Amino acid sequence: MISKEVRTLASEIFKTDPQIIHLGLIDLERHVLLDQSSASSDPIEPDTDRILFYYQVGLRRSRREHFNDLYGKTDYIHILREKMQQLVLYLPLITVYLTIDKSMTPDRIAKIAQSIKNINKDILNNAIKSLVYFQEKLASQ
Repeated sequence: MISKEVRTLASEIFKTDPQIIHLGLIDLERHVLLDQSSASSDPIEPDTDRILFYYQVGLRRSRREHFNDLYGKTDYIHILREKMQQLVLYLPLITVYLTIDKSMTPDRIAKIAQSIKNINKDILNNAIKSLVYFQEKLASQ
C-alpha cells in the first residue's frame, strides 16, 4: 500500500524535470515503496526482476554508507548507460532511483539531484512519517 504522502513526494520529484522517465522509491529495508513511470499518473506493481533490482540498489546504499566516515557521504550517483542515464540519491530513510533521458548533460543531472535534495522538507518528512507509521503498524500485527 502506497501512502498519500509517498505519492506526493513522487509527484514533487517528477516535477523537478520533465525528462525523468521512471522513478523508484526504496526504504532502508530495501522494500519498494513506489515504482512509477512519468507517463502514468499511477504507480505500477513491480515485477520480480524490478524488485530484485531495487533490492540491490538499496543494498549498495548500505555498502556505501560503510565508507562515510572515511570518504564522506555520497551526494548522488550518476550512471551513464548506452540507452539511458540513471540517478540515485540518498534521502533520509528513502533511496530515490531515477532513469533519465540519455540526452541530458551531466550539469543538468547535477541540477536535478540538487532540486530533489531541496524538495520541501515538510513533503519529505510527511513521507518519512507515513513510512514509520506503516512499519510500526506491520510490526504490531
